[in-house]
Amino acid sequence: MNHDKTLKTIRFWLVLFFLGVLFGLHTVVFVEVETAFFVKYLGNGTAFAEKLPFVSSWIDNLYISVSNTYQTYPVMAYCMDWLSYACVVFAIFMIGAIRHPVRNVWIVQVYMIACLLAAVLPFIAGPFRGIPIFWRFIDGSFGVIGFLFLLRPYLLIKKLEAAETS
Repeated sequence: MNHDKTLKTIRFWLVLFFLGVLFGLHTVVFVEVETAFFVKYLGNGTAFAEKLPFVSSWIDNLYISVSNTYQTYPVMAYCMDWLSYACVVFAIFMIGAIRHPVRNVWIVQVYMIACLLAAVLPFIAGPFRGIPIFWRFIDGSFGVIGFLFLLRPYLLIKKLEAAETS
């Protein structure tokens, strides 16, 4: 095993995950703008609505819910600000794993557990919130994708760890 090449591969995947977490911030910070965008192109009255009307209705419902909430109770947007703050804090932890993957393998393990929880949570909380099943699968898929993104670097970190101890 080439130590430097393995380390470079680990860091590549961890940086991709890090960027994915940061990219995910847009769904929190710009939720009203993004739902308005989706209504325009995928909501009721669009060509998309003819193919998947139940998805279009859900997208319309999301926009109306967010827009009405922000207009009536703008303080609720503050919750999204704190959620975005938490995303940034979580992303910062990944920097430690990128710098020293073997020493900080625990960070990758925590993220993997978080991804598994993110895959399950929509199916636990979704029914209580009236979230349609297709949307729960979409939400849960982010946890599955995140876990798969971390699996390769994790296995490589464990190989490096074994090589360093022998």
